[in-house]
Amino acid sequence: MVPYRPEPVFFVGGLEIHAFGIFLTAGVLLGGCIMIQRARRHGISGHVMFDVSLWAILFALIGAHIAKLAMDYHPLFVEHPGLILTTSAGLRSIGGLAGGLIGASIRCRLLGLRFFERIRMLDIMAYAMPFGFAVGRFGCFLAHDHRGLASTSWIAVQFPQGPRYDLGLIEFLFLMPLAGLFLILDRRPRKPGFFLGLFPALYGAFRLWMDTLHIQPMRFWEGAALCSAGIVVLLMHRKLRYAG
Repeated sequence: MVPYRPEPVFFVGGLEIHAFGIFLTAGVLLGGCIMIQRARRHGISGHVMFDVSLWAILFALIGAHIAKLAMDYHPLFVEHPGLILTTSAGLRSIGGLAGGLIGASIRCRLLGLRFFERIRMLDIMAYAMPFGFAVGRFGCFLAHDHRGLASTSWIAVQFPQGPRYDLGLIEFLFLMPLAGLFLILDRRPRKPGFFLGLFPALYGAFRLWMDTLHIQPMRFWEGAALCSAGIVVLLMHRKLRYAG
């Protein structure tokens, strides 16, 4: 089994820095760098891509925070919606994905980008998701904040309370080969929208399976919604003709 180690904590002056925060920041920076580099390859200004990705990141953090409160603390959230401004309960990736998509779409519209330009921008962002997510999920594994069902499997973590799945580790192990697959698929030119559909389709299917390992009530609708949306985008991507 995987040995258990407490989350590393670093102290800089009087500041306490947790490993999760370091890896979350690193994942955001890695994803942003990949987006800007890829945008330049496709003739898009790095400044414009940075602008759009910044909006996506800000909205993703807000969406992930709201989703965490709304889904994991539903009765309390409904009774006191002001908790959004006062409580730090954690993040949920489904909210982050939705928020990032909304933020990027709003900024693209404000910049006056055409429909196909918006699809290209979103496709670039979707391509970077497995890379940034993998780094962030490794931080989740170090923090052990996504514990699953008890298990004696070789991939289970030997927690002090007993061995069980660590879903952060399992998702990290899925995202790494997914990032490798994206690198291979990117060797051939792809019409905009390909990765925008492929990432949610594959990630959603994975989340459907991983929900069976969760100790909390199963939320198969999250994975089903992502997978369905990805398949729809892929089907639309095959039919549309793109300019440029």
